Amino acid sequence: MQIKISELREKIIMLLKNMSAADAAIVADYLVWAEMSGISTQGIVKLSGNSSLQNIIPKHPIKIERETGVSAVLDGGINVGILVSDRAAEIAIEKARANGIAIVGVRNIFSSNGAQSYYVEKIARADLVGIMCSRSPGTVAPFGSIDPLFGTNPVGYAFPTTGDPIVFDAATSAMTFYGLVVAKARGEKIPAGIGTDKNGNPTINPGDVIDGGAVTPFGNSYKAAGFGMLVELLSGPLIGGAFLDYKTFDQEWGATIIAINPAILTDLDKFKKSCSEFVATIRNSRTRAGGKIRMPHDQARRLYASAAATGMVEVDDVIYNSIFK
Repeated sequence: MQIKISELREKIIMLLKNMSAADAAIVADYLVWAEMSGISTQGIVKLSGNSSLQNIIPKHPIKIERETGVSAVLDGGINVGILVSDRAAEIAIEKARANGIAIVGVRNIFSSNGAQSYYVEKIARADLVGIMCSRSPGTVAPFGSIDPLFGTNPVGYAFPTTGDPIVFDAATSAMTFYGLVVAKARGEKIPAGIGTDKNGNPTINPGDVIDGGAVTPFGNSYKAAGFGMLVELLSGPLIGGAFLDYKTFDQEWGATIIAINPAILTDLDKFKKSCSEFVATIRNSRTRAGGKIRMPHDQARRLYASAAATGMVEVDDVIYNSIFK
């Protein structure tokens, strides 16, 4: 269904009574961006179900528990993950501008921060290289296992150019957790070969996977499992957070953000021009007959621009009605 962007944002803010108006606006900005960008599995679906964002009761304000000139670890105080990660990205930008590089960890949150591209693009638009990865309670089985030890563990990065940043964002799993949630809500099946139930039996029922089952790493490969492991280590043990917590599913989520000022290694303007040339070379490369080059984030950017131009955004009817009706 189509809805006015302004109306959707207003409805979201009215729902987020568990936080200040300023914080609700930050969360609403992210959720509206995700819907406008066509990333529906990371959008308003997070307002549905028992663990919905509007039902989160923070324990205390976000605070810095460890800090140096180039690093910080944020205690999220059980605030909404989107809000805490947005604050972490701002701190990373500030520290990288001042000191050339920054690494900021986020722990003590119990909700998803959504699409990594949102945060790394913000960093890249500050003329910095942004890298981000996040872990979550167990949903994905390591290669050869049937236990959901890893989260869906997305990773994203962004590089500044003379135009729009280069942006990439992907889960290390064959399907995101909220992709499972959406499929279950719509009564849909998931593709064969990517999910098992709690006993390790193949299933196409998303509910079976959510209820103690597991998703495979993308491509069901040991290489993808290795990337999932990397994310788990960087956004769990490295920042003093939870890891491999599939037996309880009530442990914290975690994130690590890295920001790099290109000026510590090269001339900034030269770097941005090189990144633009990089994109142009790929876009102008040869294809097979009828082929088309598509850079990562192209579709999300196109959908966002289209929604912004019309003032309307497409949202999932089932998910919208479960939240607002």
